[in-house]
Amino acid sequence: MTAPEHRGRGLARAVAGAATTEALAVGLLPQWRARPEASRRVGRVLGYRELGWQLSVRLG
Repeated sequence: MTAPEHRGRGLARAVAGAATTEALAVGLLPQWRARPEASRRVGRVLGYRELGWQLSVRLG
């Protein structure tokens, strides 16, 4: 969700990396859920692996 004018600077990777490190340090199991390819790339760089898919449906 990085603003377009700030993309490509490694900000998402830095913030997500810090959050992942903190989650692991306190015994949590972090998960990466992303649809956009750019976000999926960040997850892969941080060591996340795709294990499945999630489908969201709005009923109404």
